[in-house]
Amino acid sequence: MHSTTRSVIHGQTLGLASQPVYATLVQFPAVCFFGTLLTDLAYLKTLNYLWETFSIWLLTLGCIFAGLAGIAAIVTWVSHRHVRRVPYAGAYALTCLVAAILSVVNAFIHSRDGYSAVVPTGLTLSAIVVVLMVIATWLGWPRVQYVEQVQHVQPVNNVGAL
Repeated sequence: MHSTTRSVIHGQTLGLASQPVYATLVQFPAVCFFGTLLTDLAYLKTLNYLWETFSIWLLTLGCIFAGLAGIAAIVTWVSHRHVRRVPYAGAYALTCLVAAILSVVNAFIHSRDGYSAVVPTGLTLSAIVVVLMVIATWLGWPRVQYVEQVQHVQPVNNVGAL
């Protein structure tokens, strides 16, 4: 007798990640907000005002795309029941909302002139937003449930077959 064990994917739970419009739009604010943290750190090290200007442009672009992704998320949330049923869907949505709101506040703080636009409040908010994005990514990451199945395969008797 011969037996095989194999892993079978059972019931993918994809939530918002399965929606192409949202999944595409949500990448832009993530990159912009992470870039804002990097440019804030560069400003802190060099005190070159150009980095502060980069930060506010990245924040502005990130907030615009976060708004567009938010609209796509709301439409998807309302129209697709399976998105709401995914484990941690509510926590994911709340984390994304808090990150977006803090980014808008951060954009207003970065719009001030000089050193106080970045240090310490702007840099702190940029770091908090990046941490929230990492948490949201973990909460919204597609989880696949693996189920071990043991399938017994009967040996085939090929005696007499051509």
